[in-house]
Amino acid sequence: FDKAAVQAAGTKMYYMYGRLIMAFTTLTGSRAAGQMTSTSLNALLKPRSLSLLGAICASDAVYMLSLYKAVSLISPVYVSAIKRGGGVLVSSLIGTLLFNEPARGREVPILTIVAGVVLLCMK
Repeated sequence: FDKAAVQAAGTKMYYMYGRLIMAFTTLTGSRAAGQMTSTSLNALLKPRSLSLLGAICASDAVYMLSLYKAVSLISPVYVSAIKRGGGVLVSSLIGTLLFNEPARGREVPILTIVAGVVLLCMK
């Protein structure tokens, strides 16, 4: 359904509406649960927080637009497999390099996932 929606509405519109709906439901749920207060909102209005939120929004926009472009060009099954396999590899590398998580014992599963993604890409 995503591919049909992207083609019907256009990538940018589909992305924009999806993000607006997600933001609205998240903020409404937080407000209803009593978790969003003026104190917690003021913390987000500091320059450092705003710049980090802006960077996150920009990187998410690039990621989602790339994802929707990929879905419009190739099968969503392949896009999903590549995204998940790449995510496993990147998170494993980040965990090992930045958080000193042990990689021992994970080599074979990670390499198997990466090999599967490479084979999908070669098809």
